[in-house]
Amino acid sequence: MQEIRQAKIEVASAHIFVFAFMAFCALGAAVIGMFPLQLSIATIFLFAGVHNLMEFRYFAARMPVRWGKSGLYYSVGIGGVVVLTAVYLWLYFASGNWLWSQESWAMFAAIWNTAFIFWVGGLFYLRGKQRPKSDWGWALPIVFFLAALAWMAPQYWSLSLVYLHPFVAMWFLERQIRRTKPEWLRAYHYCLLSIPIFFIALWASLAGEPNLSDETNLFWRIGQHAGSEILPGISSHLLVATHVFLETIHYFVWILLIPLVDRRAIPWKLKDVPLFANANGIPKIFALFLIFSVMVVIGLWAGFAIDYTATRDIYFAFAIGHVMAEFPFLVKML
Repeated sequence: MQEIRQAKIEVASAHIFVFAFMAFCALGAAVIGMFPLQLSIATIFLFAGVHNLMEFRYFAARMPVRWGKSGLYYSVGIGGVVVLTAVYLWLYFASGNWLWSQESWAMFAAIWNTAFIFWVGGLFYLRGKQRPKSDWGWALPIVFFLAALAWMAPQYWSLSLVYLHPFVAMWFLERQIRRTKPEWLRAYHYCLLSIPIFFIALWASLAGEPNLSDETNLFWRIGQHAGSEILPGISSHLLVATHVFLETIHYFVWILLIPLVDRRAIPWKLKDVPLFANANGIPKIFALFLIFSVMVVIGLWAGFAIDYTATRDIYFAFAIGHVMAEFPFLVKML
């Protein structure tokens, strides 16, 4: 009897999850479609730093104290994040220098993209060696194919990362649900299948809209980030709305849904973080780093309030680090 009651509760919770997810997406798509610039400004101000803090908290709970046989994997993963982020920041902040022509920028961007692709491919290779029964041979031709695309169209490749990155959070959530809430897995797949429907609704209603205003540097930057200069034939209203819709789901997943399905991701449950609670951990260093992360979030809010445009540019430059940090943990979960 108890098992039947528990099964009914699980089914009911899955139904509530689907309803809440789709209701959030429907409301978000409607409001964002009407006010894309305003929602872009508001969501980044409120949630950008917070979601980075939640990501750090989630990854910290999965970082083992002793790497053991995964030592090479984590070394390549962390080393790649540090080196590629540093090179990216150099490219980003030096691109305004008179030495950088459009051709040299495109070449160095293609080189960076290629290094990024081979780094991710290396993570798949090392993960495959840890699981010899799995066939990871398909990863190598995909790596070379993606590297070729990065050289053929570096601008389009970079723009694709902007739009594909939010789906990484959804992939994390899918892997986490498999582990801790398997009764929600089918419901979550229905949620994922609903996202193209919201895309179609946005595109059908906004495709004919005139371009958004670019009268201020901020509005121009928002449109540029969404690809208005790379895709001039598509309404910037549609592009910005699509990007903000995806980013909003991205924030929603990291801030609310992942802690909902994984108790170890709840920020104040530090006893579930090996680096903090384990006898061989580094509790003082971890606590200081966590405090520093909270201060960075507060600093971002202050920066946005003082000079939103400059703070936004700086944030998105350094955000490449958190984007890359996702890959070692995601590949490790496969």
